[in-house]
Order: sequence, then C-alpha cells, then structure tokens
Amino acid sequence: MTATLDKTAEFPLHLSIAEFLARFPGAVPALTDQGCQAILEPENLKVYGPIVKLGTLLRSRQIDPRAFLNLVGPQETSGDTVADTGGGNLNLFALLPCPLKVPLEEAFLGFVERLPEAERARLSFCIEGNANNQLDYADYADHFEHLDEMPDIVITPGFNSFFHRWFVERFINTGQFQCVNAATGDRHLQALGVIDPDGHYTMLATNLLVLVVNEARLGDRPVPSCWLDLLRPEYAGSLAIRGNRDGSFCETLLLTIYKEFGAAGLERLGHNVRYGWHPSQMVKAALSGGDNAPAVSVMPLFFAKTLMGRKGVSVVWPEDGALVSPVTMLVKAEKREALRTVIDFLSGPEVARICSGAFFPALHPDIDNALPEHASFKWIGWDFVKNNDLKALIAHSNEIFERAFSGAAA
Repeated sequence: MTATLDKTAEFPLHLSIAEFLARFPGAVPALTDQGCQAILEPENLKVYGPIVKLGTLLRSRQIDPRAFLNLVGPQETSGDTVADTGGGNLNLFALLPCPLKVPLEEAFLGFVERLPEAERARLSFCIEGNANNQLDYADYADHFEHLDEMPDIVITPGFNSFFHRWFVERFINTGQFQCVNAATGDRHLQALGVIDPDGHYTMLATNLLVLVVNEARLGDRPVPSCWLDLLRPEYAGSLAIRGNRDGSFCETLLLTIYKEFGAAGLERLGHNVRYGWHPSQMVKAALSGGDNAPAVSVMPLFFAKTLMGRKGVSVVWPEDGALVSPVTMLVKAEKREALRTVIDFLSGPEVARICSGAFFPALHPDIDNALPEHASFKWIGWDFVKNNDLKALIAHSNEIFERAFSGAAA
C-alpha cells in the first residue's frame, strides 16, 4: 500500500532530499519552481541529496513548508521500497581541498575495510572535493536549526559558514561540538596558537598561502617580502589572488588585510590585483611567462611547490608569515564516544602524514611537515574569528575590495 503526501500528513522535513524524492518523485517540479534546481542537478543530488534535509533546503530558500506542500499537492509515492532512516545522519561528511580528496578517501576506505564487520555496517560517510560541485555544503550552516540536520562529523576548508555568527551562537557556544585533538603541531607550528581555546573546533591541517614572483614581469620593482608590500603603489595591476569577478575572493587574504590595514588596505589591494583566478591558472601563467602574466601571485603552498626550481620564478615565504587557512573538523559532542575509532583515525598520524605530504601542514605532533627552518605563520586568531560576525565581515571585505578591483580593471 502506498502512502500519499497530503495536507493532513506530517510534513517530512526530517527526510533528506534523496529520501523525500525517492518517496515523492512528483515533487521535483515544485522544487524547481521554488528555485531549488541547483541541488537537483545529478552531480549535486548525488553528493548533497543524502545529506541535506528537506527542512534545511526549504529554509535556505525562505520557502514556507505548508506553502510548498500546497504546490506539491496530494500524490502517491513512487511505490518503490525506500528504507525509512527517520532522517538519519551520515556519520562523516568531508568536503576537502582537491589535493587531499583522493589520498584521504583512499586511506579512509582502507581504514573502513579494517573495521569489524558490525562496525563497518553501521558507518555511513561521504568524502568529496570542495571544487567539484556548484553548491557549497557549508552555506547550509546558515540555515540549520537542529543538530540532527548535520552529519556527526564534518570536515571543511577555509572560513566558511561554520564560523558564521548564526552557527556559532546556536551550536558552538552551546557546546554541541567538541574539539577532539589538542595537538599543537610540529616544531614550526607549536607557537602558532591554532588550538581552539574554547575546545569546540578541531584544526586538522593548514592551507598555507605564500607569494610566487614572476621575475620577468616584476622587472626592476622590489621583490615583496611581506604582506604589507602587496599594497605598495608600484604593484598596481600586477597581482593575482584566488577569486572571480562575481565578488568572491580569497577570504583568508581579505580578512588578514582588513584586520591589519583596515578598509584602506583592502582598497589598495583591490587597485593592485589584476586577476581573480584559481591557483591552477596562476601556475599556468607563471610557467608561460607571457605579457599577461601577473608579477606576483598569492597561492597555496601546494601549488607554489610545483613552481620551485623553475627558471624565472621565485617562491617567497613572507617574513611576517605564510597565511593560515584552516582545514577544520567539527565533531558532535554527543557522538564523540560512539565514533571514537573514526575520530582517532581522522585526527591520527596516518591522515596527518597525508596532509603533510600534500603540503597541507598537519597539527599532529609526531609529524614533521618539512617546512623551511625559519618558517613563520600569520593566523588571524580565534579571538578575531569568534568575536566578529564573520559572515558580515567577509561580505564587507569583499565589497570594499571588489569595488576597487572593478574600478582598477575598468
């Protein structure tokens, strides 16, 4: 006997999108009409369908559930047998920087194979690259209202929505996530202070930003030695940073410049940046050495390493430190004991070695990240992260930067 979705039924907000559509495939047009077509794209639905709850999706689009129910109308289910998970969560969702996705996924699959069969059968997970999809899962964090809308463990890169005020006040400050690793890193990283003093976020690794100089394009201008140098007028129209012309640029760089040099610093940076590119484009331009190549590029250490030793290209570790962008793990406090085996693996030496080997220096104390002997780091700090409305600040920083950037490019 098939069920129907009608006005008297309890609205299934607890179901994942995949579960909802498996039961009610006729609801697709209503979701499309309400602007939810992006998550219905096959690639996105495969990744996010089992993770994002229907209630979260509707909330993110400011759609009233009952109004949506009226659009869907009474209809029968597909008639297929669909497991009722009760809106159960994934145990792990990892959205990783591309260089980490494949090796960490392979290592985790190997770990899972070594688990006892009963434990393996209970474990559900998804590991994805953060550049592979049109959607960013972290953006849904602005719309979570209940803890069970999230996987038990979430790994994400950068200063994303899991640092935004809504999420912090509702889930972090209330102690619903717990740090599981108090490691301070190897001899280079110990003084950095990346351990969350309040014990909520777990930093697994760091994505470090350094400078790459195209010597021919730089000409007789001085080689920048610190982040302040990027604001010098002689670099006008000569820089490349991660980003695009849609107004989304490297939040780690913009936040750092804003914290240290204010709005005037962001404006000066905007005048000096010529390109908002993916780091792979920066590498290609540095290798080509063409007339359109930037003189200086701000890129992750992973990409900069591919250029070391290349004629006419210099990798500069700023004197005031490589910028730190975090790779962070959130673990539900109530799940820490039940998932201890998984957590110990993710925060353990095998994963740390993989991160370090991909030039994402890890925080595990037994791992030497083979960094330059006198390497220093610039981390904006937990006080800055937690005492500011990071969502508003990132938007404000982007707006100031983009206005100057667009004006310089005009």
